[in-house]
Amino acid sequence: MSNLNRKRFLVQWISAVTVTMILATMGAFISMWSVGEVVQQAWGDLAMALVVGAIFGALIGVGVGLGQAIVLRSHGILFGRWLGHTALAGAVGMAIGFTVMFSFFDMDNIPEVAAGVMMALSLGLPIGVVQGQLLKPHVAQAQLWVPICIAAFFIGFAVGLPLSGEGREWLSLGVVALLTAVLTGAGMVWLARKETAVAVQ
Repeated sequence: MSNLNRKRFLVQWISAVTVTMILATMGAFISMWSVGEVVQQAWGDLAMALVVGAIFGALIGVGVGLGQAIVLRSHGILFGRWLGHTALAGAVGMAIGFTVMFSFFDMDNIPEVAAGVMMALSLGLPIGVVQGQLLKPHVAQAQLWVPICIAAFFIGFAVGLPLSGEGREWLSLGVVALLTAVLTGAGMVWLARKETAVAVQ
């Protein structure tokens, strides 16, 4: 892959993933609490944590996976398979992760580092594992995609979440999405460095 093609791929990746992740994350925050309140009243806190986590994770998975799939579909990756697997991995991982966070932390005062670690493990780990499997036929050393995703989600949420506050939601979401997009995009370009990776042309 030439330097020009790497730059073009990275710009496309960052642009697509940032936009789709911002929109999906905003939708996740809006929908998960309204649904979660109904579930909590009907079935209790544990059910609420599972449902809210699954909704949040699925929508984050859609946000991340959609932008990635838009770019990768012209490089041999099946659009629907990538998007569906990413959304499912996000839903399962975050359902478990949110339940753990709800059980051990005050959700209104969770430390930024703890939130970053939980997001990395709840989203970065399962999404990285699933996407890594899909990348195997196309990317040399696809297993390295897992730590790349974990690091991207950790840094994105650890840096972005502290910026949230009244009237600053878009800033926080923008930073989370942008950092996640930049780091995963750079990671994909790095994996493609030997021309044996995704056939970016």
